[in-house]
Amino acid sequence: MERTGITGMKIACILPTYNERENILSLLEKLNTVSKACGPHEFSYVVVDDYSPDGTGDLIRKLQKKQKNLFLLQGKKEGLGKALLRGMTYAVETLHATHVLQMDCDLSHDPMVIPAFIKKLENGADFVVGSRYIPGGSIPSNWGIHRKLFSVVGNAIVRFGLGYSKVHDWTGGYRMYDKKYVESLKHEMTEYSGYVFQIAFLHKAIVRGAHVGEVPIDFTDRKFGHSKIAPFEYIKNVLLYVLMNGSFGKFLIVGGVGFIINAIFLVIFREWGKLSPSAANLIGAAVAIFSNFNLNNIWTFKEEKITTVLGYIGKLLQFYATSILGVIFIQTGTIEILTRMFGTEMYFIFFLIGTFLLLIYNYMMYSKVIWKKAKSV
Repeated sequence: MERTGITGMKIACILPTYNERENILSLLEKLNTVSKACGPHEFSYVVVDDYSPDGTGDLIRKLQKKQKNLFLLQGKKEGLGKALLRGMTYAVETLHATHVLQMDCDLSHDPMVIPAFIKKLENGADFVVGSRYIPGGSIPSNWGIHRKLFSVVGNAIVRFGLGYSKVHDWTGGYRMYDKKYVESLKHEMTEYSGYVFQIAFLHKAIVRGAHVGEVPIDFTDRKFGHSKIAPFEYIKNVLLYVLMNGSFGKFLIVGGVGFIINAIFLVIFREWGKLSPSAANLIGAAVAIFSNFNLNNIWTFKEEKITTVLGYIGKLLQFYATSILGVIFIQTGTIEILTRMFGTEMYFIFFLIGTFLLLIYNYMMYSKVIWKKAKSV
């Protein structure tokens, strides 16, 4: 159901800066122009500056004498996440904003899109994301192929790794959302200091039931200054967050434990027990399946955790049935076919190939059948 008629929003725009003296004045001029066309909504601007050595803070202090809805927060440099959290908290607790708008200060985000953000909120969304990856959105055409791949693939890993593929742009910083997400998440967000803050905040808001709307944006390169992102540190933190918080990432970790168990029993019963590779794999798989079921139940799919004794027994049997089918026809079948074709010397390589194919099958079965999410009414 659509919600219409939101009037009189108090919108606080959070502008994190570090050496943005050459961009901030132009951005504020554009924001002031756009805000006048946004009807009854009240705007304020919170510049969160990490003591920029280029004098960004001094420039804002001079401008404050003429612009009463401009505020400056300064603190030591602790990363983008810490700066955003300071600004968001100040906006809600001190300025009593009803909605928070955040954007980059390097002119890569077009202020003219803000009315579209507001319209999305008026039509039922309570968390609006500026997206480069939906029709009408774009990334710079002058980016090198490696940077385009980094951006597109990185977002895809987050989308599918966290299991919320309907949201297309997870890493961008152009957003507008209801104050309730700041109020409910501010204490959880203190552990995220860098750019992964963007992913974590959106993810945690969705888990709490955020109604996400997307607005297409054309992302442009900055004209002045340089990007502050450290690529390798960022990639590491993003992958770590997805692995520890997304069902697929957890599934991979649990699967890794099961793989080790399966591999140990395979080698023991093949090398010491002198069984065929296929028979040895079936024994290892049976033990690994039991481990995987319990770890997935208490961790990977804990939101749909099976708690009753009868439910546990029933789902365990169902789990064994679906898993054994995969083990027999996909994993063991691959081993059997390839050992017949190429001999038993490379049986462990064939085991790895079969396990990879089994991984894809298992995730689909586990998420769609065993721990299927209940449909909301």
